[in-house]
Amino acid sequence: MKEVVVIAEYADILRRYMKKFSLEAIDIAYLAKSIKKTISAVLDNTGSIQLETAEAIAQSFGLRYFEFGNPDHPIPSFDSLPEKTKQRIAYRKAEGTPKETTYTQSDINHQINEAITIYKVGDEFLAEDIAISILEEYGETYSVSQIIDRFKKSFKEKIERTERKDTAREGRGPKPVFYKLVKK
Repeated sequence: MKEVVVIAEYADILRRYMKKFSLEAIDIAYLAKSIKKTISAVLDNTGSIQLETAEAIAQSFGLRYFEFGNPDHPIPSFDSLPEKTKQRIAYRKAEGTPKETTYTQSDINHQINEAITIYKVGDEFLAEDIAISILEEYGETYSVSQIIDRFKKSFKEKIERTERKDTAREGRGPKPVFYKLVKK
């Protein structure tokens, strides 16, 4: 028997249990102390799980892995489920279907690129100048350390750190270091 067939059968069983108790992949991951990506990969037939995870999923329903994996084994009643699973079912019922939150990638690289267009090769500037330029142009606030981090990673071919410090700054703490545009 091929592994793909076994995973597909296991996924079908898991889907039946999830449907019966109105649970989602995130709930199974929570109950089995796993991650949603692993559970979703099994359900989509694009991944597999270790025996320990299969056992943890089964125990979420008060079963052992071999009972859960048997398609002829009856699905347990709600009353026979572990307390933690009952609580999760109640939670899902109250919360409804989980909403995926997708975070868009920050536009910081694009904004830095636009901010440095006013400089010629060889010009020096402070990371703070770039942060202020982005704030004025886009209304986005980035810390100086975020700007410097981008300089070191995404702009290491274009921007170099100089050893020259902004000595005009008064007060305590280290003086900001200038950066130089080395390539357009």
